[in-house]
Amino acid sequence: MSSHIGGKMSFKSVVRAAVPRKVRNWLRSPAKTAQWASDWARYTLGAKMTLPLLPSWSLVCHPQAYRAIRQAQLDDPEQREEFLHFVEHCRESMLLFDVGAHFGVFSLAAAHFGGKAVAVDPSPTATRMIAREAALNRCQGSIQIVRAAVSEANGALELLEAGVFTYGYYKIARNRSHRELTAVPAVTVDELAKRYGAPTHLKIDVEGHEAAVLRGSRITMTESRPVLFLEIHTEMIAANGDDPGWVVAELNRLGYRIASTSGQPCDFDLIRAKPIVRVVARHHESH
Repeated sequence: MSSHIGGKMSFKSVVRAAVPRKVRNWLRSPAKTAQWASDWARYTLGAKMTLPLLPSWSLVCHPQAYRAIRQAQLDDPEQREEFLHFVEHCRESMLLFDVGAHFGVFSLAAAHFGGKAVAVDPSPTATRMIAREAALNRCQGSIQIVRAAVSEANGALELLEAGVFTYGYYKIARNRSHRELTAVPAVTVDELAKRYGAPTHLKIDVEGHEAAVLRGSRITMTESRPVLFLEIHTEMIAANGDDPGWVVAELNRLGYRIASTSGQPCDFDLIRAKPIVRVVARHHESH
């Protein structure tokens, strides 16, 4: 058995060395690759879809965006609760920093209700889709798109592209060769605030990179005190070498109180009981 495993690992290493990751991403799931190609062909031929997100609001969608947004904001109960709670905050005075925007549904919601958003994502697939969705919904002037990874320092970061499995997500990956990774610009929330102004709301969904984002947000969190919508990926944070408890402790240190999207107070024991927890945090002086 050991020789079989050794041979299997050796074969995998050979494939990784010989076949670029982008090609492997397309080949690993023929069904998803075919669906991806079909969505693009339909859109090229003029197909658009309408997704009712609220009784009063339907989003015009590229077929790919329709599939991804429906899966998250309609089909997943926890993500839908988070989104509906976010919508309650949307108004003309909103300036949202949408960190890990993916296809930009939070930014699109901010724009729909008269606010503005800075949508930040390292994936070119994602940022192109945000631009298409903004155009389809006639809100280009309300959404600033930034292709970058948000982190603890300005500069660059090497990320792993997940491909068709996750609609083009990029993520932190340890123990991968340099050849497997893609270098992308990195920027802090504090730097974004210098460029675009102080946010009233900050949404963070960065697949386990939360601690680094918060380390680069301290000035903004201290001075501007935005309402924070945060996905805490406890298992991924630990896998990336950070302590999930640090995220909670840092928010407490900055004067933030953490609650579930339904409004129930959260402590670390409740948060660490699940691999992903979606929370809302407000500065105690902003209540």
